[in-house]
Amino acid sequence: PRIRIKVESPTSEFYVEVREKSRVRELMKIIIKVWGNEYMNLYHKSTEMKSDQILSAYNIKDGSIIKVKVFAEPPNEELVSVVKFPKRDCTSSFKSMENNTKLSRF
Repeated sequence: PRIRIKVESPTSEFYVEVREKSRVRELMKIIIKVWGNEYMNLYHKSTEMKSDQILSAYNIKDGSIIKVKVFAEPPNEELVSVVKFPKRDCTSSFKSMENNTKLSRF
């Protein structure tokens, strides 16, 4: 089954649809495509999410809200978990996802 979750940063937000059994890493890939920033931490209910865990490990369900803390450069890796993915061009279809205008499927 798929779940719809809200992804929020201090300056933007969008909704994304992912498989219930998706890993945090897969959600991070979608966020990178939408916002273009590779350095981030994800939080659900103030708990930092680890990239190798599945979303359900954090009790993420349909309608859950994920908070994103974005870094301009790689932070001290001893303090935060960062997953780096290859940089790709963001297509205009991904850009239109911001501010709730389009739903992403993963």
